[in-house]
Amino acid sequence: MNSTTIHQPEELLARLVHDLRQPLSTIENSLYLTQLLLNPEQARAREQLRVIEHQVDQAAVLLSEAAAELVRLRGQRTAAESFSRTNAMTAGVT
Repeated sequence: MNSTTIHQPEELLARLVHDLRQPLSTIENSLYLTQLLLNPEQARAREQLRVIEHQVDQAAVLLSEAAAELVRLRGQRTAAESFSRTNAMTAGVT
């Protein structure tokens, strides 16, 4: 397996996390501002905003999990590369 193959899923995950955070933040901010603008008697609209807010929260959790997985994948790759370098240096000494 070459290094290009190994890095592709990692790069895709990094791009996905990065590209989705900005629009999610914009939706979250717009949601907050819209809630401030609603009158107290607009209960149906407030309920719909709560549904949207719940969905945004779920998407944020998924992004956080994806970011954590990316960190884990990068850590594994770094550890494997370090192990390979150590083995190469040890082989040269013996």
